[in-house]
Amino acid sequence: MDYLSAGLLGGALAASAGGVFLHGWINRRRATRQLRARPELDPTGFGRTYFGESERRARLAAQVRRVLAKHVPYGLEGLGPNDAFVQDLRMDELDSVSTVEFVVALEERFGITISDKDARSILTVRQLVDYLDARVPEDRIGVGSERPGKQADEQDASDL
Repeated sequence: MDYLSAGLLGGALAASAGGVFLHGWINRRRATRQLRARPELDPTGFGRTYFGESERRARLAAQVRRVLAKHVPYGLEGLGPNDAFVQDLRMDELDSVSTVEFVVALEERFGITISDKDARSILTVRQLVDYLDARVPEDRIGVGSERPGKQADEQDASDL
C-alpha cells in the first residue's frame, strides 16, 4: 500500500469515527434538551408526582428511574411518565446493548424475567411501571432499596 492509499484510508476511518461520535452527541443533546424543558424531580419525587395513586407504584417508579439513570449518559431530572425509550430517550442510539443491559438490570433488581416479546411491547416509562406493577412481588420492591427484597438504606429512607 502506498502512502497516498494509506492516507486516504486513514482519513476515511477518521471521518467515519467522527460521524459516529457526532451522531451520538446529537442524540444525547436532543434527549437532554427535552428533559431539561420540564420540572426537575428526584427519583422519589418522580414516583410520587406521576405514579402517586399508590405508594407501591410510586416506589416502583422511583426505582425504575434509578435503574434507568445507570444506563443513559444524561440526567433524568425531567423524565416524564409518557417518555418513550426510543423516540424521547434515544436508548436505541446510545449503543447497541444499552437497552438490553437496562432490561437485564430490571430483571435482576426485581427478580423477574421480561420476555423479548414483552420488552419490545413496552414503549414508555408508564408502560414499564404498569408491566412491573402487575408482576413484581411486594417483597421485591422494598422501600426504595436498590437491593431486591431488602429494606432501604438510610439515604433511600430519607428520600421517602
